[in-house]
Amino acid sequence: MTTKKSKSSAAQRRRAAQPARRNPAPLLIGGVALILVAAGVIAIALSSSSAEEVSQPAASPVAVTGTVLPAFTATQDDPAIGMTLPAMTSIGLDGQPMTISPDDGAQAIVILAHWCPHCQAELPRLVEWLSAHPPPAGVAVVGLTTAIDPARPNYPPTAWLAREGWTAPTLIDDAVYTAYRALGGLAFPGFVFVDADGTVHARVTGEIEPEEFGQWLEEIAP
Repeated sequence: MTTKKSKSSAAQRRRAAQPARRNPAPLLIGGVALILVAAGVIAIALSSSSAEEVSQPAASPVAVTGTVLPAFTATQDDPAIGMTLPAMTSIGLDGQPMTISPDDGAQAIVILAHWCPHCQAELPRLVEWLSAHPPPAGVAVVGLTTAIDPARPNYPPTAWLAREGWTAPTLIDDAVYTAYRALGGLAFPGFVFVDADGTVHARVTGEIEPEEFGQWLEEIAP
């Protein structure tokens, strides 16, 4: 049986020996990488044949309960480790209310931006791997689609995720990236691994191999 202490030691060794990653896509609020013009980012309603409308970004602000995580700088010695995950409520890909909460137990939050080339490379690998390797018992995989911009490639994110076969419950962020900021503003793609008690186990950025993703899932398994 793997104890929490042995899991912690394994996690520390993994953080100390992180391999070089493909450069993640940064989100610079107000900077060159992504300029947010308040008047230029609005909620867009998509109409399907079933008359279902999903606003992308979410039309209503994301509700955050609890303490937001500190800004991410590095996986090793991350100050967020051990903090309780903040609860975030918005809408899911189906337009229905959805919450990512510390009460949900062990989970991996996959942070994706539809226009990010690293996300576009990572997503199909994760989809293929998860189809053959379901998460361990007691571990959930959820998504967060953020930095949504109608003027950038692969908009809308719901269509992109559907094309890639991504079926995990996924929260849609609002126009000012409230959920993304609550998780500490990781680069894309980003991953937040949460233990069964609702506390942060690790945060990781950049493209990772599916096998490494699986190892993180094993570490947070209750």
